[in-house]
Amino acid sequence: MTNEQIVSEIRNGYSVTEYMQLLYESNLLLIKKFIKPFAAYEPMENLLQEDYFGLWEAVQRYESSKQVRFMTYAHFWIYTTVRNEMRFYCPTSIQYQGETDKLQQSCRQNKERTGKRAKHSGDCGLYWHI
Repeated sequence: MTNEQIVSEIRNGYSVTEYMQLLYESNLLLIKKFIKPFAAYEPMENLLQEDYFGLWEAVQRYESSKQVRFMTYAHFWIYTTVRNEMRFYCPTSIQYQGETDKLQQSCRQNKERTGKRAKHSGDCGLYWHI
């Protein structure tokens, strides 16, 4: 069964949970590639949970009449969902790619120290002078 057929079954309401699980599991390697850029900032288990929401969003919005393969379309929604969630963990991580090592270390230290997500770069101990 192709991804497009699985999406059609989900949208028609047939065994939604089972078909979502099938879609997720059959594309897990590709999904992991989509979220790999964020793995330095957050544990993979958390990212895998978040990308499920992106996959669900893609299923809801996919239009087979556009002649685009589903996973090509889903890439946008998975990446966007994870990226938006990452803004809560460490907002500047997405904006300042050149400082990733320092930012990653500071954010993890902050999270370990406080047990909370950073709300802005100052919470990570970083201050940007532009």
